[in-house]
Amino acid sequence: MARADGNTHAGSNHPDYVRPDGAEASDVVSARYQEALGYVVSSRTHTEYTRRRLETGIAKPSIFSGLPRILSLPGCFGADLMHLLTLNLTDLMISHFRGTMPCDPTDDRDNWPWAALKSPAVWHAHGKLVQDATLYLPGSFDRPPRNPAEKISSGYKAWEFQTYFFGFLPGFLWGVLAAPYYLHFCKLVYGVLIMIQHSIPFSQIRSADHALLEFVTDYERLYYARRLDRLHFVRQSIHALIHIAPEALRLGPGSLYTQWTLENYIGNITREIKQHVTPYTNVSERALRRTRINALQAMIPAFATDESPPLSSIDLHDGYRLLRARDRGMFTLTARAEQHALRTFLIAHNIPIDPGYQPSVQRWARLHLPNGQNTRSLWKEGPTEARGGNCRRARMVKVRNSFIQVHHMVIYTCCVHKLTNNRFAEVQYYFLFQMPTGLRVFAMVSYFSEPDPDILDASYHVLLVCRYAGHLSRAVIDVKMIAAAVAMVPLPLSEAEAQDAGSAEHYATRFFVVEKPGLAVAVMGGFAERMDGLEDDDVDNEDE
Repeated sequence: MARADGNTHAGSNHPDYVRPDGAEASDVVSARYQEALGYVVSSRTHTEYTRRRLETGIAKPSIFSGLPRILSLPGCFGADLMHLLTLNLTDLMISHFRGTMPCDPTDDRDNWPWAALKSPAVWHAHGKLVQDATLYLPGSFDRPPRNPAEKISSGYKAWEFQTYFFGFLPGFLWGVLAAPYYLHFCKLVYGVLIMIQHSIPFSQIRSADHALLEFVTDYERLYYARRLDRLHFVRQSIHALIHIAPEALRLGPGSLYTQWTLENYIGNITREIKQHVTPYTNVSERALRRTRINALQAMIPAFATDESPPLSSIDLHDGYRLLRARDRGMFTLTARAEQHALRTFLIAHNIPIDPGYQPSVQRWARLHLPNGQNTRSLWKEGPTEARGGNCRRARMVKVRNSFIQVHHMVIYTCCVHKLTNNRFAEVQYYFLFQMPTGLRVFAMVSYFSEPDPDILDASYHVLLVCRYAGHLSRAVIDVKMIAAAVAMVPLPLSEAEAQDAGSAEHYATRFFVVEKPGLAVAVMGGFAERMDGLEDDDVDNEDE
């Protein structure tokens, strides 16, 4: 932490604090804690206790000290990423962007270049963008963020903050927030999205730690600026960020022990209260009943609730399952782009085809993924949207690294791209196809372009902006290349872009990627999309 200029008060005139390179051993930390605790507990007077409490930061022994067996204190207490990242930090940064932070008389809000959403008109327009983006969020994203201009002070949920702040804001602040502050914000998003993963490669932990350290250092330089009248900008949540990555090395990914699961359990158990005269007794009994049921189901799996998949589905193994609706018969591919995409795929797999070969397939509408998401297809979502139906798109997917072959209608040739990153695509439909090795399941997709490299660099590789190519980028892929359902949200025009002639048409196909933050955490908290639904039917080809 950087000391404020001119701060000569006793106890506050120390040098700047710099985090040590290596974390102390837990036994050393525990010994120091026990020594400080003994120092506080041995106080003989209230005045002495008050002074020692201030010196050590310890008020009293922890209630956990009374447990017969416990890991050493204070190292057994991991960081609570749920409240830190989705409530504390979001509140701080949004207050900056809106210009609602407390302002001392010696400061001036008009001199806050980061307050890009300060104007009521701009804030309400921003809220409308968030509200309209609900259409593009798959149902697996759970509760979509409501209009923050109307609801941010009315019980905005942690899930809403997480999707809004780490999903939408990188796109909706592009071209709105000044470049130094936008890049700084993206460092926070970059580090957090890595640290809330279920499994984190060591190299990514180092990258996240570097980004979060830079964020904290730059935060003090850009916002606090060593000004004593802005010292209140530097909340505890800012400096807690520098400990997240070291904690992951010590305890494992924070998503494994964060508050989401417990909060979900508390919500479930309190909704079961039936006796409001003695609610705590009632909830204790219900919790005891639930633990007994869980124990019985663990010992005798036959007691578990039957969550069998639909009988009409097809198990593809590895956690994938093909779900209806489907064609009753075979569907003949008439679109030239799809014909060429399938022909190209077959040729690439050394399958001979006749010059007059007319491809036909049986289309399926949905696919269940190993991560618990259900992806859909344009075949079924398109007509619903055309009728004005309320449909949250789930046909946009992330495709794993691989060689792909894409047919470009413009030049009638096939270009092979070696991908160094994941690609994003719109699923047209899924289909069964007889290969020499047996019956396989594929997806007809339309690939988005690779992310804009200039925007990628300017956003610390957080904002992935891709263009939709429609029928010009049809390709056939194995369904097991699909990693997740994502949202592809239209990227708003910046002020400079809006001034360009024909900008609406030029930028109409530009979308930014929103992956569900903490998807693994959502599944651990009890969320998974149901595989049953209203589409367990066969569809006549002529009706489509």
